[in-house]
Amino acid sequence: SSDGDGGGNGDGRVNAFVIFGIEESEGDGNGDDGDASGGGGNGDGDDARQDFTSYEALMAAGVEEGMPAITPGSVADSNLWDCVAWNAAADPRSDLPGEPMMPEDKHEWLTTGQLEMIARWIDRGARKYKAGGSDQCVAPLLESDFPSAKQCKACHPKQYREWSRSMHAYAQHSPMFEAFNFTLLERTGGTLGAFCSRCHTPIGTALGEDGLASNVHRSRLSMEGVTCVACHRQSRAFHKSNARQFIEPGASLETCMFGPFENAVSVPQGHKSAASPFMKQSAFCGSCHDVTGPDGVRLEEAFSEWRHSPAAKQGVTCQACHMGPVQGLPTADCDRPLGRVATVPGVDPKRVPLRPLSDHTFAGPDYSLLPDTEWPHKLDWMYEVDYRNPACLTPYQQKTLAELRVKNRELLAEARAKRLEVLRNAARIKLSAPACVLAGDTARVRVDVRSIFSGHNLPTGFSAERQVWVALTVRDSAGRVVFASGDLDKNGDLRDEHSHGVESRRLPHDPFLLNLQNKFTAVTQKGNERSTVLSVNRHLSPLSFVRPATGIAQSYGRAGNFRIAKASLPPLGRRGQTYPFRLPATGEYTVEARLSFRHLPPALLDAIGTPHLKHLLEVVVIDRRVATIQAVAPAPMARRPVVPAR
Repeated sequence: SSDGDGGGNGDGRVNAFVIFGIEESEGDGNGDDGDASGGGGNGDGDDARQDFTSYEALMAAGVEEGMPAITPGSVADSNLWDCVAWNAAADPRSDLPGEPMMPEDKHEWLTTGQLEMIARWIDRGARKYKAGGSDQCVAPLLESDFPSAKQCKACHPKQYREWSRSMHAYAQHSPMFEAFNFTLLERTGGTLGAFCSRCHTPIGTALGEDGLASNVHRSRLSMEGVTCVACHRQSRAFHKSNARQFIEPGASLETCMFGPFENAVSVPQGHKSAASPFMKQSAFCGSCHDVTGPDGVRLEEAFSEWRHSPAAKQGVTCQACHMGPVQGLPTADCDRPLGRVATVPGVDPKRVPLRPLSDHTFAGPDYSLLPDTEWPHKLDWMYEVDYRNPACLTPYQQKTLAELRVKNRELLAEARAKRLEVLRNAARIKLSAPACVLAGDTARVRVDVRSIFSGHNLPTGFSAERQVWVALTVRDSAGRVVFASGDLDKNGDLRDEHSHGVESRRLPHDPFLLNLQNKFTAVTQKGNERSTVLSVNRHLSPLSFVRPATGIAQSYGRAGNFRIAKASLPPLGRRGQTYPFRLPATGEYTVEARLSFRHLPPALLDAIGTPHLKHLLEVVVIDRRVATIQAVAPAPMARRPVVPAR
């Protein structure tokens, strides 16, 4: 980072250890494995910058001036310690100052645990990390090989702000994903491995983290999810799905970063830059947004759907809709606002050319289910202190926690606005109803759903858990419901085969439900098919080990005993439903049709052990239409004259 603080990780370990490859304890041959969210910096905030981006640079800093940043074995003679040390614990007996000299941002001040580790490392000789074993062994990848997004923030604040509130940053944080991943691992005997986490934390996977690792045991860099280097360190196209791509390792200022611009510009005190035409292609997104299971089941097909869409024929890419100024509407580069993609400290802004700016929010249907103290941002000291107990907090901690909440709520509001924007640019409904019906007769109402975007199906992505449905309600003049379809049971589920009320026969199945949700479909032991909530077939054997397909499953897009039954709406497609219902008495009836969306059904949360999150599920109304029907009495029959009998 430009202020030279070295950052901090969330569990009391100091990021500088990883950035500089520092060995933290004697005799073990191992360095600290904290995260790389800090970086080099200027040390004093002016143009006289010090290079802290490598161990060698750190040890050489200030030596010629007689003020070494690090004096091995002596904390008192280390200038870096004088700059970052402060009374973080608010101990009245401490001789440390009330505030550190750096970093400037008080939210980045080092915690008690981080300061203790820096002092311990210096006292023990300030040694560099060395891989265990012989000198000939191959050093493992460290977090210092993959710069954190916090390092990118120093020069790319706009892009960092947008990314930090995005679902790319949330990918591994999601409690729903973590619970879903653990459930699948348990039901497949662990054979699923890192299949799911490979997309959600590509850097964590590259660092060798186990797919079974819980978030509390993952590194801070791993918890950045789809972070900056996951995309901008791809040096070439791989054209593979399931996140099978190579991410170039290396320090932030030593390894090239790839971007979409042909005339890449490298500036002093910045990283190397090069153009990557592949980054502007939809296939770049398809490496993660097309997912095929080991058994051949095509779990996600967003990229495949785009390949066969009108948008692909017109040359409209994923980036045109999901990285433009209006989420969900294609915007060409020439129509985007111009700006400078970087603001490099100490470099004249005019040396950075004006570019068409992209939005790194990547808005989609998901949103955070975490408290606003946990995401998008969290302070380092919150990992060392129970921030939920105000009595345990120092005045500094109370103030920064309050400021954090304000900042997080602002970012969450921005993310929600973008999410609603992309959803409301998805589809429209048309409601057709008769103006007048005889009381006691059956009225027929038609609702048609029309997709208004050309890129992929509605819904897409993890479409077996996305619900897009028509909720139709008919009320009489007193507000009483006389007919309903698309309504919810007590658990909040639609009245389909996964409703608790329907399964227990307390509620009738909704025969007219128009739901565009795809469904996991498994073959039972009797040979028939049954819809399941999870993507694991539990009807054939007690343990559903995930093994490679033995047949040509790729040709069919599914395994022999499991598939996804698709009901999603094709791009620019139309689908409708006719609803017959009886109007019992005369009067005016109001018909309301809503096109609703929900990113997860409550039944799924029950299945993976997170029912406590169900109250956070939000139903978004994409479109709404209202009509009235007048029920009139039948006309009286004409009375025939009575003819006397002869």
